[in-house]
Amino acid sequence: MSATEIVANFIVDTSYEQIPSDVIKLAKRSILDGLGCMLAGTNEAAGRIVTQYVKEMGGNPEASVIGGGFKTSTPQAALANGTMGHALDYDDVAVNWLGHPTVALLPAVLAIGERERLSGRESLEGYIIGFEVAAKLGAAIGMGHYAWGWHATATLGTIGAAAAAAKMLRLGVHQTKMALGIATSLAGGSRQNFGTMTKPFHAGSASRNGTVAALLAKRGFTADEAILESPMGFGKLFSGGADYDIANATKGLGAPFEILSPGVNMKLYPCCYLTHRCIDAILHLIREYGIKAEDVELVECRTSDFVPQVLIHSQPRDALEGKFSMQYCMAIALLDGQIGLNQFTDEKVIDPKAQELLSRVSFVHPEGGSFNEAVTVKLKDGRELCHEVASPKGDPQNPMTDEELAAKYRDCAGIVLSPEETQNSLDMISHLEDLEDITELLDLLR
Repeated sequence: MSATEIVANFIVDTSYEQIPSDVIKLAKRSILDGLGCMLAGTNEAAGRIVTQYVKEMGGNPEASVIGGGFKTSTPQAALANGTMGHALDYDDVAVNWLGHPTVALLPAVLAIGERERLSGRESLEGYIIGFEVAAKLGAAIGMGHYAWGWHATATLGTIGAAAAAAKMLRLGVHQTKMALGIATSLAGGSRQNFGTMTKPFHAGSASRNGTVAALLAKRGFTADEAILESPMGFGKLFSGGADYDIANATKGLGAPFEILSPGVNMKLYPCCYLTHRCIDAILHLIREYGIKAEDVELVECRTSDFVPQVLIHSQPRDALEGKFSMQYCMAIALLDGQIGLNQFTDEKVIDPKAQELLSRVSFVHPEGGSFNEAVTVKLKDGRELCHEVASPKGDPQNPMTDEELAAKYRDCAGIVLSPEETQNSLDMISHLEDLEDITELLDLLR
């Protein structure tokens, strides 16, 4: 049986009842986090622009635009909500995706769920299956994909969204293979656009394109039926020329589910996850020793040499570039003593005090072996202070508590919702499996 056939069978045959309870709990945490990021993203320029664009384009009022006050077509709602969800780069990360799962999956799940008036259980089922398929595929194609310049949130996300939508639309095996084939030709996204509005647009596009693929497949649209393993299929196309074993995409599907192991990284800070270990480290030093920006001669960040390949903005010019700048994250931590939504504004990034500190931040990359990331602060009085971090807060090995995650959600949702609406939505998401119609939740968030 082909890899594509095995994956399609997994999508069709897996039911909510087969999914372990701890997987359901983790999925609800990611959905809560993702919805909070969407609500907060409505206030960002990328969120405002895409919402205005979608509204002007019109479309059948099938699915809600979060915080927009209107409905539009299913694909357009997925596009808007996915872009808003990634606008702040505050959303979750998964290891084998090398990217962001929920912002690519959840908008498709919500749009299809609302269009079809599906239950919370059916929505959770679609989300978990989409996550599993894309993450296993990410493990199969490996690092070459990301190193070559593809944005995995966009590429794997398109496949994951198509898998989720196919499940929720109850497509058969043949139609599901067609959806995966269509989605492969719609997948794309360049890492060169990190630090611009196009990066969050990648997430929205993945969600929209996966939705379109499933809706077309349902109507009989055709594609290659062995798209994952074909000579010019997904694996070969997106592996970056590296060796890959597409059979890995079919090994252990659901055993365990990837959302459980290796798990999901929740973000405590609204910037690229590769900054988080060093942010944890410098904030520890600031709190422990009372360090002030004016006392600092040099900040040295010990990381792998992969990190600056992603954090490509050493001299950021606006908030979006600042999210992909270790230099800025270290500088603003020293200046403000904290990292949150308020630290990523254009005004903060171009402040002369922050700009002056950028040149004092450098990378070091020890050779060979594994090591914890660390920050060393060299002070003008000659002292050197260092702190290592193995697992940043939010990592599966150092998870946010339910209370911490709820606090993050309230902070994000409060940008759009009243305190009462925020609490009601939090309660609904916490008991999502009991919701008879996902529209109840969307009506509250719209």
